[in-house]
Amino acid sequence: MRDSPPRSAWRLGWWAPLPPALEPGELVDPAVHGALLAAVAAGAPLDHLGQHRLEALKAAGLATADGRPRFPVAQAAQAKAVREAACDLGRAVARLVAGEWSRLEVEYEPVHATVAGPGGPAAAFLVVGGLLLDLAVRRLLRRQGLAAPPFGSAFVWLAEGDGAAGTWFARVTGLPGRGNLIRFGRPDAPGWELTAVDPESAPALPAGREPGLRELCEGLGWSVVRLVEDALPALDPVRRRVAGGDDEGAFLSWAYTLAVDEALERLAARGLLAPPATGVVAVRVADPALAGI
Repeated sequence: MRDSPPRSAWRLGWWAPLPPALEPGELVDPAVHGALLAAVAAGAPLDHLGQHRLEALKAAGLATADGRPRFPVAQAAQAKAVREAACDLGRAVARLVAGEWSRLEVEYEPVHATVAGPGGPAAAFLVVGGLLLDLAVRRLLRRQGLAAPPFGSAFVWLAEGDGAAGTWFARVTGLPGRGNLIRFGRPDAPGWELTAVDPESAPALPAGREPGLRELCEGLGWSVVRLVEDALPALDPVRRRVAGGDDEGAFLSWAYTLAVDEALERLAARGLLAPPATGVVAVRVADPALAGI
């Protein structure tokens, strides 16, 4: 009898416009809850332990009374379909950003020495991926009517497969009286938590650069928002096949995360930017709009 192939791991993704009081990772264990919620959505029976875990999710408001997830939960085949649709959007975003690269260079060039040392390419990664595509565009999408996120002010999703929940994320931490710390990178990188523990280790953007960066992010951000709006009809049929996909805000946040991953990969392949070697790049800003607030 042949061994069945190992199943892909479940991954948790989340995004919040402001730091949630309780991080979703403290409520949702992807290794436990991914398969559990997928089984419930498929109508499979649960054993006693599964029922107990499901009751805990109901109590936390993460599942309905009949046990269905209140946020997107996608098995491997569904996650692949979402990624394919999102990658179409990501390719369009990459073409747009590449076409505007000369405008971007004017703003991120003076940030090199501040953020990443002399000639540090991670400055472009932060400005393009973090400040523009992640924080600015998501802020503008909310202004367009994206629903306020549930579950402690965070959108949440579970997806099966490596990279299925997204790779590059922005996180913002308020620093009372000192603006905001922005981290952009891989949450699984060793330096991710260290930067939050010691926010003063992150450089502060020069005050004189912030107005120009904000204007750039607003201007190009609206162009990306229009691409997202154009992509919604293609994303909607895919969303309807995902358990918990009726949380449209969470689904869009997930799909957009995958689109950003694709856009950054394509821009890196063209030599326009480079992911930070440490997996994370951080900066402190005074302007709340730059922090996506």
